[in-house]
Amino acid sequence: MKHIKNLTVRAILAATICVIAPIAIPTATIPITASTLIILIVSACIGIEYSLPAVLLYIALGTFGLPVCAGFAGGLHILTGITGGFILGYIPCCAATGLICSRFPDKKYVYPLSMLCGILICYACGVIRYSMLTDSTILSSAAVCILPFIPGDIIKILVASAISISLKPRLRTIINNN
Repeated sequence: MKHIKNLTVRAILAATICVIAPIAIPTATIPITASTLIILIVSACIGIEYSLPAVLLYIALGTFGLPVCAGFAGGLHILTGITGGFILGYIPCCAATGLICSRFPDKKYVYPLSMLCGILICYACGVIRYSMLTDSTILSSAAVCILPFIPGDIIKILVASAISISLKPRLRTIINNN
């Protein structure tokens, strides 16, 4: 019964990501998405043992063509295109955020710090991929892929931290009840 409950929690988390992640504001290069916001919340609230499989399932669903990525896109091109590095960056972003928040669950200042760490890892993955595909330097890629998004990502981190701090005790109670 516990196995079914664990699978159900992971599926619900993946479904939540799939519903929120397509929300995006298109830009000339990289869209502004709600993906990172929901991935940060899920990772911080639930921890890596539930959030990482949910993020992997989300990426798989998007790769196989379901319209769950930014702007309701889906298909293999989401990983092979210029935003693919960011999407793959959700995996270590989720892992870092989830591990750090799980290690220090009662320290509220850890939430924004862990999320900043996760976002920076996601930035690194995205910039490297963008640089490779556009044949541009890491510095010029960072100028395109990071600088315009810093204010929004700071807001996402603050919002995700506040939501996670509030939700985590409630969600943990639900998960831990047999």
